[in-house]
Amino acid sequence: RRSFEQYKKDEKAATERRQRKSKADAVAFEVDTSKGSGVRWWEKKEEPKTVWRACISNINDGMEYYVNTETGKTTWEKPEELMTEEELNQTGDWVWVQDKKECYAPAKVIGKSKKKNCQIVQLENGDRRTVDKAKTTPLMRSSLKRVVSDLTLLDNMSSPLILHCLRKRFEADKIYTNVGTILISVNPYQRLPLYTESVQRKYAERKLGAELPPHVYNIAHNAYLGVTSFLKNQSIIISGESGAGKTEATKQALQYLARIAGSVSDIEKKVLQANPILEAFGNAKTIRNDNSSRFGKYLEIFFDSKGRIFGSATENYLLEKVRVVQPAPSERNFHIFYQLTKACPSNLQRKLNLGPPSTYAYLRGITDVPTIDDAREMKDLLTAFRDLGFSETEQSDIFSLCAAILALGNCVFQSGRRDAAVLKDPKPLNYVAGLIGVDVKALQKAITTRELRIPGQGVTLVNLSAGDASDSRHALCKFVYGRLFDWLVMRVNQSMAESSGSAKRTKSTLTIGILDIFGFEIFEHNSFEQLCINFTNEELQQHFNQNTFKLEQKMYQSEGIQFDTIDFIDNQPMLDLITKKPHGVLPLLDEELRVPQGSDKKFLSKLVSKQKSNRVFKRIMKKPSHFGIMHYAGQVQYDTTGFLEKNRDSLTEDIVEMLQGSNMKLLKTLYPKDRAVSAKERKSSLGSQFQKQLVRLMRNLNQTQPHYIRCIKPNNEKASMKFVSKNCYEQLLYSGVFEAVAIRKKGFPFRLSHEEFVKRYSICNDGKILSSSTKGKCEVILRNMDCKKSNTRIGRTRVLYRAEEHKKLELKRSIRVKNKEISENLERLSQIDANSLPESKREAFFIDLAEAVRDADIFRVNTPQANKARRMLEAFVEARMDPQTKRKLQKAYDSQDMKALREALKICEKEGYRTQLTRKCKELLTKIEDAEAALEVAMESKNLEFLRKKALEMCKDFNYTRPSQQKAQKMLKNIEKAQLGISRAVKKVKRKWLNQAVAFCESIEYDGADYRECKVLATKVNRCHQMLTIGRNERSEAKLKKGVRACQKIGYKEKIVNQCEILLYRVTRINQEATHAYARCIEDQVRTVVAAADELKMVGDQKFQKLRKWVNGSYDSFLGAQYKHALKNGDKERAVQVMIRKKDLLISKHGEDYSLKRYPRLSEDYSLKRYPRLKQPMTWAKEKWWGSSERRAKNMLKFQWESLHSPVTTHVDEVHDEQMRASIKRQVTAAFETIQKYMGQRNTSRMPQRIRELLWDALSSEQVRTEAYIGFIKQTTDNPEPEKIDRIWELLSLCLSIFPPGKEFENYLEAWLRKPNVRTFESKYHFRGLLRQSVLNGPDENIKTIQQDEYKDVSNVLSYRVNPKKFAWPDYTSKKYLNKASWADLKKSFVRKGMPLKISKPPKF
Repeated sequence: RRSFEQYKKDEKAATERRQRKSKADAVAFEVDTSKGSGVRWWEKKEEPKTVWRACISNINDGMEYYVNTETGKTTWEKPEELMTEEELNQTGDWVWVQDKKECYAPAKVIGKSKKKNCQIVQLENGDRRTVDKAKTTPLMRSSLKRVVSDLTLLDNMSSPLILHCLRKRFEADKIYTNVGTILISVNPYQRLPLYTESVQRKYAERKLGAELPPHVYNIAHNAYLGVTSFLKNQSIIISGESGAGKTEATKQALQYLARIAGSVSDIEKKVLQANPILEAFGNAKTIRNDNSSRFGKYLEIFFDSKGRIFGSATENYLLEKVRVVQPAPSERNFHIFYQLTKACPSNLQRKLNLGPPSTYAYLRGITDVPTIDDAREMKDLLTAFRDLGFSETEQSDIFSLCAAILALGNCVFQSGRRDAAVLKDPKPLNYVAGLIGVDVKALQKAITTRELRIPGQGVTLVNLSAGDASDSRHALCKFVYGRLFDWLVMRVNQSMAESSGSAKRTKSTLTIGILDIFGFEIFEHNSFEQLCINFTNEELQQHFNQNTFKLEQKMYQSEGIQFDTIDFIDNQPMLDLITKKPHGVLPLLDEELRVPQGSDKKFLSKLVSKQKSNRVFKRIMKKPSHFGIMHYAGQVQYDTTGFLEKNRDSLTEDIVEMLQGSNMKLLKTLYPKDRAVSAKERKSSLGSQFQKQLVRLMRNLNQTQPHYIRCIKPNNEKASMKFVSKNCYEQLLYSGVFEAVAIRKKGFPFRLSHEEFVKRYSICNDGKILSSSTKGKCEVILRNMDCKKSNTRIGRTRVLYRAEEHKKLELKRSIRVKNKEISENLERLSQIDANSLPESKREAFFIDLAEAVRDADIFRVNTPQANKARRMLEAFVEARMDPQTKRKLQKAYDSQDMKALREALKICEKEGYRTQLTRKCKELLTKIEDAEAALEVAMESKNLEFLRKKALEMCKDFNYTRPSQQKAQKMLKNIEKAQLGISRAVKKVKRKWLNQAVAFCESIEYDGADYRECKVLATKVNRCHQMLTIGRNERSEAKLKKGVRACQKIGYKEKIVNQCEILLYRVTRINQEATHAYARCIEDQVRTVVAAADELKMVGDQKFQKLRKWVNGSYDSFLGAQYKHALKNGDKERAVQVMIRKKDLLISKHGEDYSLKRYPRLSEDYSLKRYPRLKQPMTWAKEKWWGSSERRAKNMLKFQWESLHSPVTTHVDEVHDEQMRASIKRQVTAAFETIQKYMGQRNTSRMPQRIRELLWDALSSEQVRTEAYIGFIKQTTDNPEPEKIDRIWELLSLCLSIFPPGKEFENYLEAWLRKPNVRTFESKYHFRGLLRQSVLNGPDENIKTIQQDEYKDVSNVLSYRVNPKKFAWPDYTSKKYLNKASWADLKKSFVRKGMPLKISKPPKF
């Protein structure tokens, strides 16, 4: 009956698993639709978690494109999430580069640097750096995606990749990672669901061959298997910095061992109960860790022959006693003091007269810690005391001693008579004496005095000073607490021994040792305690090196196996520096204790003199009391102040005698009267004691198979889930993890002797191995098991293999062993005739038979004996089945009613019926469930192939008809209609059709790939339409261009697209010409661009605002802008043209917006008589001493026959050099005569020479130039011979082409040239253009190359010097200029097709 019930549970569990699978949350489908594939296609399988999906385009030759299902974004480029490893690696060269924050960061090589041996890289955040090639590490990009649970499985062994893998696992709340058989644990500083009952059960009840994620439970499990399967002592060595999580790892390993092993008399519970006691008295809150072990602990757990725990023993090392009297700043004292003062029972509090922590000198500072619940931990402590058999008296004495220590700390000493120490307040001391049961006077005497025993003189009593008495009090507290802790450990061990009953530990007892010891410490101030702690860690690192590197390599050499050696940090020199006699740190320190007047200073002096040449010893010159040691984890500086006193580790005899006189039972145990302290014990140092303990510990560890847990502290702030790469990298480096990964990757961690290997695994070959030698049999086993040659080695005496092959061999062996046991059992049972057995034995027989059949089903044993046993069991069960259940089954089978089948089978499961009919019903139910699941999946996926060829075909195969079929048929019809609409819409890319198709699909909830493609296309088309509409309304080139390109990309070609393309061309041309117009400021181009933009109502950018300002503003300002841009662009010809027009504008009589209002009339303002540099007429006239001065003065600016007696302006008079002034006067007079003679008013035979002299003098003197032009004006004003004036225009034109007037005279000359009598000759001689040209270009020195004879014909000189076309205002409507105007196409109206554009014109003047 029990067997039937077990079968019922198995079948029920299988059914529930199948139901859960079919009703799982909706995920994507991964379907194999090939015929005969045997795949249950309707079962749901998760695809890689990515928002990208690949689709096939129907509008682009079936090309594949990619859609982001969250944002709707599409791309033709394959996203990295969908790339294969090979594709990822081909996207570029990647390297690891050094980084201050992350230690190493992945970066892509994007080019070479100009620096030698450097390259330019780009980080993932986009930053670019130039790095040294030698400081980079090659990286396969796909490696970043591969985060493995065992670092030996990484693609390569680079340190950056190891660090990256650990960080990614930590960020995913996976704090454990394997390195082969080594476990790395990164402290999360928060509670994660890693140690729940279900997790423990998963690891403890794992199936055969099951591979579970890395966990401290795996380490404990492997250690337990090493004890039970290989009968070898094991050890779990947990190491790491303070705060790395060692204590928690120890606790969890212990809890798992207690669960998996069980115990004799529930001893495992007592092993766990020891933790609250040892943590209360040995742990404290430090800067780095809120529950830091301030002592070392090696816990040995004893196992009996059945693998059960029957006892344990704990050994403690180096308790940090100084913390009792002097906790460091920002740290707490031991937990027990806060538990006692904050949360002890009220009766105990009254008895001990306890106050809050702040009332005690030893507890001042931090008292409350958020992560510590002192009240709860006090309850746990009391429970542990009770469970481990501590009597009420023992508990009372323990708490009394703790209270006494706190009270002693409150004693204050002051100087009395002759500086002898006296108590400021005797109450605390009286209270202490009462607590520990000693005489108060004896206690005070022991603390404040010291007995000196001088041979031959008796005992001398010496009073201590206040400071010495305080130190004596501190020493008493430290040593009493230290003895108390040692006794607690001893008492816990005694409790374990008592609980084990008759089981006793012998030499053959198998053990698992768990070492939880203080981590490596580097503080700002490091003293003797840190030296001992770090010495311990050096020893453990040496043990790790021995087992991981040295012994490994030595074994490979002895077996004759080729192996690449791996470099690692050998810390033997550090150990020699600390311990080697006679000049090591500890031997020298012990020697200093023995010599008279030894001191810390003398010790350091000796150490420096002996070790100064040692490469791992450092002398600290800036700190005279310090020395340094280069530990494996880095350099540490030690302060030798107090080294001798801390190493002394003894109390004075008078204090010991006082304690021996106590009437407290516990104190008598700690300091018994009958045990005198020997001289050797008094001289024993803490360092030597610790060395002996450490030697014993290492001897024990070396006799075990070690398992390592490397605890990593991810940050210094104890922040939850914060991974600081630099911290972790340094710890991994110093703890040898990188080297361990390398050797585990290359090495062969599993090894057995040839004989052991054959004995263990020959069963995998059914014991038939055709080979005479043992080594040959090993080769046959490995070959038949298809073990990879790269993972196995056969040495001289051993077979060595890696983890992958070990798992394969062990799984195969386990199955074979189990199969053999099952087959033998089935064969035995199948040969028994059940009918011949009595009723009572027949029932027992079928129970055994049911268990055997269940095992055969689990391990899929299908031998004839197994099948025979199944038939026997089915016949037995069917004979016992009640008729009503049988009828129910048959009826459900015939009706194909899924509900009836389930109800009937449920009865069978409950009653344990397992017959042929039940099998048939189960098979039918499976088909129905599969068909329903297929229909559900097909309708959910809305896949035509699933609906038409799969789900409905399945129903047809066994004539299964249900209402769900009709629903599927209707859905099939709608989907076909939807697909037809989609096909048409996608093919034509019509916006209306696309939106209709999408709406219909959504109405029937169709979500096929073609619908998604159609929806994406519809979204794109709608977006394109929207972009075009906005671009058209805003006349935005960017938006129109973006919209048109988007349309072209998807093949969208409706009417609006064509309209926008035409508009885009017009807008683009306007913008292009606007840019040119803004840069060149050609008037016709500017007016055309503005007119074209205004026609389209284009607002435009700042350029358009400027162009419109030019056109619509002052024409004078517009001309000024044209002139400025012409000069800027180097177009002097246009500058001259513009300036001519600008000057014309100034003197124009037309247009009230121009010169008449804004400027005074130029002809009036700039008449020659207003020239400010003219001499006063009478002054000028009197410069000639004969003739009529009045007449000369009156005609100073009019025609005269005689020579010019003096310059008419003051320019010449302003020349300071008298000789130069006289020369210029002569040149002015000569220039005037040349004008007179050229007009024919005076005769000359050397006119060419005089013309040349005039031009050369004008080039060299601005005064001459101004006077010459005044001469032209003078001789044309009121000339009595008008016919001779015509000749002067030739010479004037020549002069204007060569030199400009003085700057001040420029506008006066402009005004004169525009007078009617002069303007008459403008068309022939082009005075305005020549004047603007000479003003712009300055004097033309090139005329000096003209030969003198050429001046005989001035008109000929003018013919090649003057080009009148340069001065004409260009008409861009004429054919002559039309080809030069790039904006000509804009002159046609865009709105009024075929009509010219209405362009503004300049004002007429």
